[in-house]
Amino acid sequence: MVELIFVGIGIAGTLLLQFLIREFKKRKAAKKKLEYPKIIYKYRNWTDKYHKKMLLQNEVYMSSPKDFNDPFDCRIPKNFYSLNTDEKIESFVDKMIGKHRQTLIENGKDIDKLEENLRGRLQDLEAFQNESENLEFSEMDKHYGVLSLSARWDSILMWSHYGDYHKGYCIGFNEKKMRESNLFGSGGNVNYRTDFPDINPLISEDTMVKAFKQTHNKVEDWKYEEEYRLTKLFFPDLPKQEDRTIGVPEELIEEVNLGMKIADEHKAEIVAQCKKRNIPVYQLEKVPLKFELTRIQL
Repeated sequence: MVELIFVGIGIAGTLLLQFLIREFKKRKAAKKKLEYPKIIYKYRNWTDKYHKKMLLQNEVYMSSPKDFNDPFDCRIPKNFYSLNTDEKIESFVDKMIGKHRQTLIENGKDIDKLEENLRGRLQDLEAFQNESENLEFSEMDKHYGVLSLSARWDSILMWSHYGDYHKGYCIGFNEKKMRESNLFGSGGNVNYRTDFPDINPLISEDTMVKAFKQTHNKVEDWKYEEEYRLTKLFFPDLPKQEDRTIGVPEELIEEVNLGMKIADEHKAEIVAQCKKRNIPVYQLEKVPLKFELTRIQL
């Protein structure tokens, strides 16, 4: 009997240890996800008058998702295809009508008729999915603003794509100060993945958690960008073009990097601006015999 007790304790201890190890790994992974870069960078074209404003007037622009170059970006909808049984459809009808029942009754709506209508529309899941996506994405395009930045100043590809073929500049902001400035709604690293995120319409999810899932998940192809995003919800009023322009305090700018092919004239203009404002400036150069960039402080 004593031996059995000790065996039981041993098994329980082993299970407890395994549980603690799993929890430690989970917390370590969660902590790693929350490790933000100290400086976040935006690659710009000095010959573009709007791009120049980021340095000259401390202005950043919160883009609408409709302007992104990735057709999957901010296009993660609820998965209504998952409502593939009568039981799931009924659960969703109960959930949706129940959620707004009091308001619907106060507005004189016929609950039975609304339930019947919703139930009927859910018989064609493809049509319902498309209708839902069109409505949701249209609202996101109108009300969401996204500022895309990067943890890297030395990406050869990003200098080519966003930094005027290495002839532009790259401005670095203090991540913590930007995130805690109250100028934006939320900020964080983009998560790169091969699987498509699932948003189950039967599961109630915090609005902010759902929004972050939609704005901060991209396909793994974009991993080289090491993107960091700040988002802002313009609600209830629709933002005008000028509303999407956010002025940031001077002290949030940490540094400026110059493309390795920048014109001497543009270099002189940027250096003069930065020296006047005590902003460190770096000149990028090739690393000899390597596919790498390095920099020297001017």
